[in-house]
Amino acid sequence: MSDSDLVPFSEAIKIVKLDSHTYKANLIDSYCIGAVPNGGYTASCLLEATRLHLGSKQPDPMTAHFQFLNRAEVGPAVIVISDVKFGRQFSTVHLTLHQGALLPQAPWFTQASTRAAITAYVTVTDLSKESGLTLPTLWGLSPQPPAAAPAPDFGLLKHGKDPNWTRSTWGLTGNGKTATFARVLRNYDVFLPKAGQVHESVTDLWMRFNVGGGRFTNSSLAFVADAFPFVVEAYRPAKGSDKPYGSGEMFWYPTVVMSLEVKRALPERGVEWLRLRMHAKEIRNGRLDLEVLILGESGELVGISHQVNLVLGSERNTKGREKGKI
Repeated sequence: MSDSDLVPFSEAIKIVKLDSHTYKANLIDSYCIGAVPNGGYTASCLLEATRLHLGSKQPDPMTAHFQFLNRAEVGPAVIVISDVKFGRQFSTVHLTLHQGALLPQAPWFTQASTRAAITAYVTVTDLSKESGLTLPTLWGLSPQPPAAAPAPDFGLLKHGKDPNWTRSTWGLTGNGKTATFARVLRNYDVFLPKAGQVHESVTDLWMRFNVGGGRFTNSSLAFVADAFPFVVEAYRPAKGSDKPYGSGEMFWYPTVVMSLEVKRALPERGVEWLRLRMHAKEIRNGRLDLEVLILGESGELVGISHQVNLVLGSERNTKGREKGKI
């Protein structure tokens, strides 16, 4: 895949209204891991559908819970929204993304044959109108990032010239399948501390879209939260070793469930840079938890995400589907 095949994120999550509670998305190949669209990308399609459905009175996602039921696939998808509760301050909707057996008119898919790939509850509000008690806490990044990884000079960073941060090439180089498996990574730049991470279970990074001048908006925050769930790769042994796993093994890290809380709304025009801190508490029996903190350029907390991911052989990503199974 060449860079000319890449699609700006705002276009990749474009939603078309079909009727009062039904919307259509088109999942793009360049946002895939192997044959499967990135989970955060598909979740962002649901956030964008929510924004379109509820309009401007409550434009901001406050909390979201995504359950990944089946592997999504490249191509058209129908999103059905149910209004759970409308309130003056908060409103909640339930969404399900369907693929397979789609129809060109209502009811838009064949109920007995469609496949529900993702379901979600999203609570929205207008974060600009939030008011109430605000108190200081002792929260901070723990463990602390390396002293040799201060906030970057963004003018230098975008050109890969900041002295303390280096552009990641993980998943973008190599031969054959290695270079094409994580195609989603071509859509954004990831910068890691040159001094290294504080531990293999922790990943600090800065990221920005590199396609079409894209900027991060509220609808993109689910994608951001799932942009680099590759903490297991920090444990990868030297070539020829088999501890803790074979150096040549390729993994797929599908998301089973993801939650998102938005602390601050991003500007309507978006922002260029976001910082992520990812921390796995335990990696055990092929399953890992992942806490993801999303921060702005000045260190302000934008969002908190928690995920459950599996660690599967990459062949599980591309093998034939069996209905109802990952």
